[in-house]
Amino acid sequence: MSLPLSDTVDISITQDSVGVQRAGFGVPLLLSAYAAFAERVRYYGSLSEVASDFPVTSSPEYLFGSTCFAQTNPPNIIAIGRSALKPTQVYTISVASIQNTHAYVINVKGKGVTSTAATYTSDGTATDAEIVAGLVTALNAVTGNNYIAAGASSPFTVTGDAAGDWFSLEVSPVDLTAAQTHADPGVATDLTAIQLESDGWYALYTTYNSDAYVKAAAAYIETQKKIYVFDIAETEAVTDASDGTQGTLDDLMTLAYARTAGLYHPSPADMAGAAWLGRCLPFEPGSETWKFKRLTGVNPVTLTSTQRTNLRARNANSYETSAGINMTWNGTMADGGFIDTTRNLDWVEDDMSKSVFEVLAGAAKVPFTDLGIAMLTNAMEGSIKRAISRGIFTIDYTITYPRAANVSNVNKTARVCPDLKFSATLEGAVHSAVVTGVVSL
Repeated sequence: MSLPLSDTVDISITQDSVGVQRAGFGVPLLLSAYAAFAERVRYYGSLSEVASDFPVTSSPEYLFGSTCFAQTNPPNIIAIGRSALKPTQVYTISVASIQNTHAYVINVKGKGVTSTAATYTSDGTATDAEIVAGLVTALNAVTGNNYIAAGASSPFTVTGDAAGDWFSLEVSPVDLTAAQTHADPGVATDLTAIQLESDGWYALYTTYNSDAYVKAAAAYIETQKKIYVFDIAETEAVTDASDGTQGTLDDLMTLAYARTAGLYHPSPADMAGAAWLGRCLPFEPGSETWKFKRLTGVNPVTLTSTQRTNLRARNANSYETSAGINMTWNGTMADGGFIDTTRNLDWVEDDMSKSVFEVLAGAAKVPFTDLGIAMLTNAMEGSIKRAISRGIFTIDYTITYPRAANVSNVNKTARVCPDLKFSATLEGAVHSAVVTGVVSL
């Protein structure tokens, strides 16, 4: 029997590498006023799980879940965050065009509300007061309504019965103007508490989309490494030319928000923004563009060329039909940048910072030598190569770094390695093409 090697060499191997959890870039979160659970966030892997907490199929939470999970290749997980500060929803509506013998229609949906087309047909000598009175009566007659309509002339209001009551009103911008006008109840406070408890979500979605509510949510998200996608039914977005002050989408464009994307859709109950998130978030960063996406369960919008021009001037998005195919347009943030670019760069920042951290935390020591600096730059290069493989960067990149001998004593004393830099080129995506042809006999 031979002598065991351990008599001469006693070896023990441990793994020094530290695996740092990467951020999730595929999880949407709905800010909910109906959530009654004690925690601030719950995660759901199926519609049946959502239904266990929100069994009313007309609730915004159920609609959010059903819309997200109905998309092609849907998310594995969605999140619902509990809002402690609830808005009292208010729509302000006006008659845009007084017409004789004309049917004015407001499509009504909401939690517990019987889906109804509240209709008033004007007489042969129509007036604003007559049309408003007819619509107010029709709205208040909707079965199960959770609001009260009031007013004798334009504008009139439709106000939720209690804080948190949600309903959806859809109008034709040719006949009526409409916007949600309630105050911000404290969106930033709720989002801060939600994120403090759980930060495992990436994209925010909201359903009480007044000007004040949306801008409060957008202002918060601009300070985070997240995005905000919302749909909005303000008729002003399509009827009025943009000058930087006409409505919510115009305001967000003026604010040049780079993490907020607005999608015009006349029916809030269609949950168009939720469908867009459910369709695009499951793609790995770098593999998608948010234009040209088909949304299951969402009705496309028909816009005139003027309405489309007004919308595009606001850097806003839409869901329209082209060549017989329903698709999203244009995949932009309020500042005009593309949603996928923001998401891609968030992924690179998360991956590279954590790759470098893994080196620092995983080794017994990273020496302040050229070899130690190379350990850090190798981690950077690994992250860049992963970004290239994902389609975020092209193959052209450079990394620059200092020699240890050239680092100042101040930085060496503080144990800070400065001037680790890289440059790379975004791969981007093609959204249109210009074709020129010459045909000869």
